[in-house]
Parts: sequence; structure tokens; C-alpha cells
Amino acid sequence: MNNTREVEVVVIGAGQAGLAAAYHLRRTGFEPERDFVVLDHSPGPGGAWQFRWPSLTYGKVHGMHALPGMELTGADPARPSAEVVSGYFATYERT
Repeated sequence: MNNTREVEVVVIGAGQAGLAAAYHLRRTGFEPERDFVVLDHSPGPGGAWQFRWPSLTYGKVHGMHALPGMELTGADPARPSAEVVSGYFATYERT
């Protein structure tokens, strides 16, 4: 059984940089799964943010740049940043 397939681009990592790269690939005409794939070791979205300690609330984060094409708005500053950012990345992946 051969599960090999060819794509033009492989993006390693689905953190903030990997998601931004995928966004720009789509804007230039690349189709996800046909022309490019995004691979990540982690089972869920959020990049390194998902591993932040629970006491780091979103209100304490010094700054976070939005992903291209979608602002992060309405985040509860009392929620842990790991939850806020992981949720934001998950929503971004679905759009």
C-alpha cells in the first residue's frame, strides 16, 4: 500500500507562521490538499500558545499579532491565553 502523494508545498508547523503561510498560499491560487499541506505534530490548534501556563490570562499578554484576514476580537481578558489563542487558531483553520 502506497500512501505517497505529491504536492507543490509542504508547510511545517500549524502555529501562527504556518497558518499565515497557508493563507498567503491560498491567496496566490494554491489549493489546500491538492497543491499544499500543512503538517503539525500537535493534535490541536494553537502552536506554542496551547502550552502556556494557566495563570497567563489573555489580558496579561503583552501583544499578539492577528492572523492575516481575521482579527482577534472580543476575547475575554480573564481567560487563559492558551484557551483564547487556541480557539482563535481553530476558528481560523475552519475559514
